[in-house]
Amino acid sequence: MKLLRSFVSVATERNFSRAAERLGCSQATVSLRIKSFEDMLGRKLFNRSYHLVELSGAGKDLLPDAQIILDHHDALVDKMRSGKVAGAVSLGIAEDYGEAFLSRLMRVIDSSFPGIELNVTCQMSVKLQKLLETRKLDLAIVTLPDKKSHSTLLSQPKLVWVCSGDYVVDRRKPWPMAFYSEGCAFRAAAEAALKREGHAYREVLTTASGEVIKSAVSSGTAITVMAEGTLPYGFAILSKETGLPDLPPSCIQLVEREDGLTKAAQQVKVSIKKLLGISLA
Repeated sequence: MKLLRSFVSVATERNFSRAAERLGCSQATVSLRIKSFEDMLGRKLFNRSYHLVELSGAGKDLLPDAQIILDHHDALVDKMRSGKVAGAVSLGIAEDYGEAFLSRLMRVIDSSFPGIELNVTCQMSVKLQKLLETRKLDLAIVTLPDKKSHSTLLSQPKLVWVCSGDYVVDRRKPWPMAFYSEGCAFRAAAEAALKREGHAYREVLTTASGEVIKSAVSSGTAITVMAEGTLPYGFAILSKETGLPDLPPSCIQLVEREDGLTKAAQQVKVSIKKLLGISLA
C-alpha cells in the first residue's frame, strides 16, 4: 500500500517535496517508492522536469483505480477499528476544492459508515467560516489567507494565473479578470499582486460559481487564479514572460467547530485526512 499511497500523493500534489510532507517521510523515500512502483509495473507513471511533475498516460489511467483501492482499504480499517458510528455531520466544502474530492468522501462514508448522515454545504470559504463560528457546521474545508485555530493544514499549493489554451495575451489592454465575489482568498491575493506591481486590470466577471468562472476562462476572453494542480483540461498556466506578478501559496485547511466534535464528526475528519494522505498524528 505504501507504493500506491506514494503514487496517489505525488499525483495529487504534482510535487515530490509536498507529497513527502503529506506522507511524513523524506523526499528521497518518496522518489524511491515511485521508482520501485514504476519498475514493478514496467511503466513510466510521471513525466518529470525541474519545475513540473505531470502524470504520464499510464499514470492517468492508473490514478482513478488507485484512489478507489486506497479509499476502500482505509475505510475498511477505520470501520473495523471504530465499530458502529452514527449521527448527523454537517460539512462545508469550498467550491474551488470539492469538485473531485467530494464524490470520493461521500462514497466512503456511505459504504463504510452507513450510520453517519453527511450533510454537505458548498459555498465560498469566508461564508463557510461564518457558519462554523455560528455552529451551523461541524467541519469545513476552506481556503483562507492564514491558518485558523482548531484546524488541520491540508495543502499549500501555489496560486497561478490561468487561461484557456487559445487565450491571446494583449499587453495593450488591462488584464481581463474573472473573479469570485469579495471575500475570496484567491481574489484577494490576485488583486494585491496586481496593484502592488501596477498592473491594470478589469473585472469582466464576478460570481460565486466556480463553473461560471471556468466557462468565462474557457471562452478565451478572461483569465483567473487557481491553485496549482487543479487546472481543468484545456486550461494553461500563464508564464512569467507575460509579466504577471508572482502569487503566494494558498492555505487549504480543515477547520472544526471550537466546542468539540461528536464521534461521527471525528470519523468524518479522520476519513478526510486519510483520503488526502494527511498524517493522523
